[in-house]
Amino acid sequence: MRGEAGAKLRRVRRTVLASSAALCALAGASCSSGAPSATKAAPACERTLVGVAHPDDDLYFIDPEIHETVRAGCPVTTVYLTAGDDGKRPLRAALDYVARREAGVRAAYAVIAGVPDRWTERTVQVDGRGIRSLTLDASPAPVHLVFFGLHDGLPEGQGADSMLKLFTGTRRSIPFFESEETVTGGQLVSALSTLARQEKAQRILTLDHDNASFAFGLSGRVDHSDHGIGARYFRQAGYVVGIPVSSYLGYTMSSLGPNLPQNRVPPKEASIRRYLAHAECRSRECDATGRYEGPLPSDASKWVHRQYQQVHRDPRPGEILADIGRTTAYSGRNPEQCLEAVRAEAEDGAVRLNGCDGAAQQKWDIRDDGTIRSQHFHGHCLTLVKAGVGLARCSPADAEQRWARKPWQSTTWKRTAWRIAGAKDRCLYQDDRHLPPRWDSREDRTPRLALIRCDAQTQPGVFWNLHGSGPSASPGG
Repeated sequence: MRGEAGAKLRRVRRTVLASSAALCALAGASCSSGAPSATKAAPACERTLVGVAHPDDDLYFIDPEIHETVRAGCPVTTVYLTAGDDGKRPLRAALDYVARREAGVRAAYAVIAGVPDRWTERTVQVDGRGIRSLTLDASPAPVHLVFFGLHDGLPEGQGADSMLKLFTGTRRSIPFFESEETVTGGQLVSALSTLARQEKAQRILTLDHDNASFAFGLSGRVDHSDHGIGARYFRQAGYVVGIPVSSYLGYTMSSLGPNLPQNRVPPKEASIRRYLAHAECRSRECDATGRYEGPLPSDASKWVHRQYQQVHRDPRPGEILADIGRTTAYSGRNPEQCLEAVRAEAEDGAVRLNGCDGAAQQKWDIRDDGTIRSQHFHGHCLTLVKAGVGLARCSPADAEQRWARKPWQSTTWKRTAWRIAGAKDRCLYQDDRHLPPRWDSREDRTPRLALIRCDAQTQPGVFWNLHGSGPSASPGG
């Protein structure tokens, strides 16, 4: 998908070594993973589900993590949420483009695994729905490609059947690209969760679920709507199943410095060129070589040298740090969101989420009596009010000021995070569904603070990270 019709050539990768953390720091980013080591140790073998929007997102933005995982002998299942039709018309042109992209990723994974490009196709049943799946025949490590088959939503989510419209509630359901069958947001999360369980996945690798400015561009300020929204659905599936979710920057890494060591670029470039020979090259000679020759397209030439994992920093003393992050075209690269006291009033809006900046308004004391006290507005406590949360004079006997910390619970994903539950089992909630109406809008630069019932831990927005949190829950409720 360049521009709006083919700008899909991307890449990424992960590793945590300090030299490129410096690159992100210089760019004002929390985006983690800087310069991957030149000779990275083989990772522990984990069954991996790679979840992306389009056929090629994995190659441009998550690889070489995929290459390393497959070559270590670990099973990999890659799920493509959309057909990658790029909104092409007429239908025959769209079908041809979809077929070429599928052929491209098949060829690329054969290169990654170092085996012939031969696959066995089957239909897997996921929540009663048949989904196409391909298995790479000769690969020593099991490699599966799963084509979920939704419509490409286009960079700004302007497609009539985009995942963005589904996520924000503009559409209650959306159809598949090649059928009239439809899916709701809840059904999509359920299907991805079921698929992760069926594949016995131990981790999910996906794209940047923090970005909220959607368009095509290489300025570092925007990303494709399908990348960000698809990643949000994969993240929620990880919470449902209880397995770690790692995210990687898409278009927004374009303005960051190259961070892959030179010896790790050629294998990645080889799989990209094999993909492009099918997806982008139309000459008979190019197809015959099985490799895209000549200079890479401008976007691909950037992405082949980059891979940035998005990692949120730990909370600092006094901070109540949200699990949901947000970046926009106007917010900078740091995604972290903190609970912030705006004014000492017992009314909705007196407390909000805002980008973490170390301000006194973002410092809190969590007391043993169940109160959460503002360090900025002395003597004022977080209080349930009719429409949300505000600040009122502290009164520990007031049930509306008592909060319980309910810990994250999973035997397969060990982490320290909490639901903050108030009276009537209502939890503080980071509402991520209010997004800027356009990529260049200055509205909704942060998620909204709300309340939601906390009877399940399947919503990422109910979890918070606290500095120095112990394992036991606070009293109150």
